[in-house]
This record gives sequence, C-alpha cells and structure tokens, in this order.
Amino acid sequence: MKKDNINYAMVGLFVFTSMLLLFGMLYQITGQQSGAENYTVVFNKITGIKDGAAVTYGGYQIGQVDSVVPITENSKTRYHLSLNIKGGWQIPDDSVAQIVMPGIVSEKQIEISEGYSTTRLKPGDTIRSDESVDVMNLVNSMGKELENFMPKMMSDMSSLLGSLKQSAGQMNALLSDDNRQHVENMFRNADQASANLVRLASGFDRVNQQLEDILQHSQAIVTDNDEDIRYTVTELRRAMDVISENIHGVMYNIDASSRNINEFSRQLRNNPGVILGGKPPVDQAEVQ
Repeated sequence: MKKDNINYAMVGLFVFTSMLLLFGMLYQITGQQSGAENYTVVFNKITGIKDGAAVTYGGYQIGQVDSVVPITENSKTRYHLSLNIKGGWQIPDDSVAQIVMPGIVSEKQIEISEGYSTTRLKPGDTIRSDESVDVMNLVNSMGKELENFMPKMMSDMSSLLGSLKQSAGQMNALLSDDNRQHVENMFRNADQASANLVRLASGFDRVNQQLEDILQHSQAIVTDNDEDIRYTVTELRRAMDVISENIHGVMYNIDASSRNINEFSRQLRNNPGVILGGKPPVDQAEVQ
C-alpha cells in the first residue's frame, strides 16, 4: 500500500512538472513578458495580421500584437493595433512600423524600422506606419494579367510561326539547286570583279606615279631653260611690237597694190594687147 502511494506521488509530481513546463513554453511562445509596455500603430489594411502576431525591431522580436480594433472615421475604416513591447525598449519617434513577411511561407508580422531621432517614444504613443506592398496580391494581379495576355500572345505566336513556316517554304523554293548554282556563280563573279577592281586600282596607282614623274621632269625642264624661255618670249614680244607698229603701212601698200592690180586687170580686159605694148582697138561706133 505504501509503495502504491509513492507511485501515485511520483506520477502526480511528474504531471505537475509537465504542466509547469507546458505553461512556461506557452508563456515563452506567446511572448508575454512582465513589465511589457503598450504602443499603438494604425494601418489601412492588415491582411495576414492577427492577435499574437510577432513584433520585431530590426529583425529581433520585441513583442507581439495584443489586439486589433477597427475604427471607422469619415466612412473609412482603419485598424488600430495595440502592441505589447518589452519594457524599457527605446524606440526613436521617427521610427516606422510596417507589415512584412520575412519568408515565402512564414506568417506576416510587424517590423519596426529604427529611426534617427534622439527623442524616444513613450508607452501609449502611436508609432508611425507605412503601408507595405502585398506580395500575394501583387502576384495574383500579375497572374490575372498573364492569364488575360496569354491567349493573345499564343495567337500572335501561332501567326508568327505560320509566317515563319511560309517564309521557310519560300526560301526553300528560292534556294533550289539551279538557283543555288546561280547564287554561287554570282558570288564567284563578284569575287572576280573585286580582284579586277584591285588590279585596276593598282594600274591607276602606276599611271598616277608616271604622271607625277612626267610633271616633275617637265618642271625640271622648265626650270633648267627658264632663261632661254624668258629671252625667247621677250624677243617674240619685241617682234610683235615691231609688226604692230608697221602693220598700218603694210596694209596701206597692200591696198595700193590691190588697186593697181584691179586697174591693170581692167585695162587688160579692154585691150589684151596692152601686154605687147599695142593700142586699144578703135571703136567703130565713134568712127561712123
């Protein structure tokens, strides 16, 4: 009997110890702490946030969401969150609270980004808030956009593939054996023409060099005979001046000679015998 009582006592002690450990774990999980201080933060949307959600400061958990109270003002509902934060925790008054999701499968929480102000918030103050982008809503929106866009894109892709297939058929027909041979001949002729152009350019270079040599020789000849050429030009100019001075007399003599020749021709027509020194024939009309 005494042994049974000992066993019952041991079992009871074990159950009592287990209950203490369970309450301790629950207390640790819920983040309840002695001396916790209350702060308030207001959001327009709190998707994924509920009582007991973790509150972190630079990634370190400092408390939890104690309660969520929706308040409607001017036909607009805003959500006032009461935060239980470790007592004595210093929060600058320009710090900002934001709803974040640390991982893809993790629960959302309140992250307080530390500010730079030297003034600290007091328990009961309201922490500034910043509306975060809801990644899941963004993903859903992108999914809907893609869902609306995909049919049109697939239709365009089908049209594009059809056009490419048609173009490939036309290209295949264009590049038949005969046409391929023509294309090869065209490229071969183009290569030959290019080689001929290179040779022609080389010939032009040689002709250009020869012309330069001729010009240099001509310049050298002119330079060597510069005095003789200058003397010849001077004498030619002097001769032209003399001719210019006497051209009027020469022209006058030529004119006189021309008149004499005309007179002699007239006399010769009237009396051919004038050449032999005879007299002109007597005009029978004057004799009668």
